[in-house]
Amino acid sequence: MDVDAVRLELHWFTTDDYYVHYIETRDTEYYQCRWDRHPKTDAPRSHFHLPPNAGTAIESPLGTHALEVLFTILDWVSERVSELHES
Repeated sequence: MDVDAVRLELHWFTTDDYYVHYIETRDTEYYQCRWDRHPKTDAPRSHFHLPPNAGTAIESPLGTHALEVLFTILDWVSERVSELHES
């Protein structure tokens, strides 16, 4: 099934906390993941919600520098888009 749309939502806070949400839409289905940095009782402060449903949170290696986080995520998005075009 072809991807209808891709969206990247970025929210950055003055506390250096953030969340970046990647969402692919296919008709009525979604493929999504999220990079977060915020206090969470059941996950590390910096964590990644795994695709395809942004479910379970695992530790994220991303830091707090805005450009480092952004460029790392954009590299991930670029690889994901390349995979989609190859399939």
